[in-house]
Amino acid sequence: MDEERLNQMVDDIYLFFPLFRKKLFIHKKKLKQNRMPHSYYHILKVLKKRGELPMSEIGRMVYISKSNMTSIIDKLVENNLAERLPDKNDRRVINIALTEEGNELLNEWRKHSNNDIKMNLSTLSEEDLEKFADSVKTIREILNKM
Repeated sequence: MDEERLNQMVDDIYLFFPLFRKKLFIHKKKLKQNRMPHSYYHILKVLKKRGELPMSEIGRMVYISKSNMTSIIDKLVENNLAERLPDKNDRRVINIALTEEGNELLNEWRKHSNNDIKMNLSTLSEEDLEKFADSVKTIREILNKM
């Protein structure tokens, strides 16, 4: 790829993420949970999907530094959304697990969030929806190769 086209792609990538977030992730409902940072939801989603994990592993999966993870986990534990559990195989390791309250919050947030995103997507034609779905799949596949 030539340098000019590569520079244009880099510029487009910088503009892509704010536009993506602005157009798809508009939360009109004023749920108590929507006042929490998205990073909290990412962590809760990882815990729901993978079960209890060490803090460092969660941070690696959601691209949050260990120093930032500590304060986020403290807040999640303080709000009874996650809990610290000793590792069964290594006393030095503390795992983080999703609580029932955290699971309920995640389910409620996901339900409302998914409805909002579906509503935003419903303004597209069937052809555009197919193109968009294919594009998202392609982007995910390419990013996973990096």
